Amino acid sequence: MEKQNILNKSTINNEKALLSLSLEKIEEYIQLLQDFQNKCEVEAKFVEADLAQKKIAQLIKVKNKKNLLDKKSQTVKEKDELERIQKEELDEFNKEMDKKFYELNGKFQEMQTKLEEEHNSQLKDLQKKYEEKYSNYIIKPSSELIDLNKKLELYVQRKDYKNAHQTQIDIANLTKKEKEKFEKEKYRTIQKEIENLQKRQLNETKGLELKIQSTYNSFKKNRALKVQELLLKYKNQFRDLENKQANDIKNLEKIAQGDTFKQGKTIKYSNIVRDKNLNFHKTNGTK
Repeated sequence: MEKQNILNKSTINNEKALLSLSLEKIEEYIQLLQDFQNKCEVEAKFVEADLAQKKIAQLIKVKNKKNLLDKKSQTVKEKDELERIQKEELDEFNKEMDKKFYELNGKFQEMQTKLEEEHNSQLKDLQKKYEEKYSNYIIKPSSELIDLNKKLELYVQRKDYKNAHQTQIDIANLTKKEKEKFEKEKYRTIQKEIENLQKRQLNETKGLELKIQSTYNSFKKNRALKVQELLLKYKNQFRDLENKQANDIKNLEKIAQGDTFKQGKTIKYSNIVRDKNLNFHKTNGTK
């Protein structure tokens, strides 16, 4: 684009069109106008230089306005991005914690199953122990039964079959009675051992349940604390971001509302103009 035609370019005379351009393009127009202004200044075309200077001021205001609009748009994107990062980190954290919870739950189920199997095995071993103990167990006769057997022998020796027969009946009845007594005592002994074993097993089961519940509570507490730490971290980040954005926008608003305008360094035209003026006066003087 020719520098001489920059003032006539429709784009720089339309604020809406300028705002749709990139900042780099607006700065390019400002630089072209500054070059054109300097050129006009050197050539003593002050009307054109003044027009360029005014147009530069307008472009700088548009540039500041665009900076402000872009910054406001950027603040929304920055907040959205931070929210996205926060959501991703929370989702990843929850996913990891869910995985750990399922692993922990699976571990505890295995422990409970193993303990239950151990208890069943202990009960079977106890029952087997007493089955083996009493399978070939010979009941020790009582002194009364021994005396009856002695009487039986005596009656047989005397050929006293009537009393021998009665003694034989008494022996059978007493043997049956003592056997029933033995079976009851055996049952009570086994039941007591089973009850003692079941009490120990119940204590072990309750102990494991308490351990599991304590671990779950600790897990949930730590998870909640870590969530709070994450939320606090992002709360601080959002606060810092909002403070920075507010400060940046405030500064840009000051610039946009003010007449801040720094004219680019111009080429000193004084010597050139002075030479032209001297030649002009000399010519008039000669005439």
